[in-house]
Amino acid sequence: MPKSERRIIDFIQAHIHIFFVAAVLLLGCGMRIVGYHFLSDDARLYLLKWYDQIAVKGISEQVGNYNIPYQILIYILTKLPLKPLHAYKTVSCIFDLGMALLCGWIIWMLSDKSREWRGVMAFALVFCSPIVVLNSSVWAQCDSIYTFFGIAAFLMLWKEKYRLSFVFLGLAFAFKLQSAFFLPFFLLYYVYKKRFSICNFLIVPVMMILMSLPGLIAGRNIGEIFFIYAGQTNTYNRVFVNFPNVYTLLTNMKGGGDYPMFRFYAILMTILILGFGVYFCVSRNARLDQAKVFWGVVIWTLYSCSFFLPNMHERYAYVMEALAIAYCFITPAGIPVAVTANLLSTMTYAYYLFDHKYVVSISMASLISLLVYIGFTRWLFCQAANEPPHSGQISENDTDPVSKAGERV
Repeated sequence: MPKSERRIIDFIQAHIHIFFVAAVLLLGCGMRIVGYHFLSDDARLYLLKWYDQIAVKGISEQVGNYNIPYQILIYILTKLPLKPLHAYKTVSCIFDLGMALLCGWIIWMLSDKSREWRGVMAFALVFCSPIVVLNSSVWAQCDSIYTFFGIAAFLMLWKEKYRLSFVFLGLAFAFKLQSAFFLPFFLLYYVYKKRFSICNFLIVPVMMILMSLPGLIAGRNIGEIFFIYAGQTNTYNRVFVNFPNVYTLLTNMKGGGDYPMFRFYAILMTILILGFGVYFCVSRNARLDQAKVFWGVVIWTLYSCSFFLPNMHERYAYVMEALAIAYCFITPAGIPVAVTANLLSTMTYAYYLFDHKYVVSISMASLISLLVYIGFTRWLFCQAANEPPHSGQISENDTDPVSKAGERV
């Protein structure tokens, strides 16, 4: 081999992580560009109409059912030389990248040996996940926005930067009601940790108001910031909406059978299950200082909310699905959750977007998910109660995480 070629190869090998990230970035962007032309029913029936209305009316009145900060963002997009459909998708794709980088950074931060490999792979798998790609570049949805802020909030909580964590939580709430799925873990951590005041939760509505200031200045009512979300809870009178949760095993295909009864039952059941998690972690002094327990309980609470609450759609487990991919690099126990959740959601996405038949029935999908949920719950709470103190970080011979005392930042 000529010396010039050898130098090039040596340079690439020495910087292989950077080159791989660049390649993943290019390929991931290519995957998204392929879907840019696709017009989903949500985009055709709602998003594009809202875009045109906001372009004319501005932000002085409610358009659609998104909160004021997202309407402000759309209004800004109307001033840019972009096609409306492309504008929606571009913003979401930018947050795809931010979310994937954040997941990669979390794994890099928690790792010792092979930290570059682990961080890069976590980034690559999240960024190129079918769910993430389909959600933004095909469906034109904005779940990556609140997910980015939600993951950042959990990360700041792990790093014990509590006020900053609640700032990010408020930013997540400003964009999507499903940020309510984050609250159970924050409440659990508040009771368990006893390191911050409950008054920090007031930062959330304050951030929502601050993010809505342009709309308030334009004449919007401050109450709208919160009433918009209240109205969203009554949009669908179904226990499930094309989502494989436990109620597909109890009610009809459309999820509308005996809805009033099932709705309140589902809410109370979810509170009971989450209450069990709080009780267990507090009474057994769960080792939330261990990364695999901390992030595992985060995933468990998100899983519990999406699996047991009513009115769940295909996209409502999005945060759990993205975090579960990264969690695989903290412990192999995350692999069944990540694989199952992402495959089942890919099936429901394909059913909605492309009218593709279910590979398995939605009831069977729910049963599979239930078995994975039970297995993960059993494993996680055994680890939370019995995990001995750990002095090292994630290494090649130890795929389990470390205590904060050993964390390298």
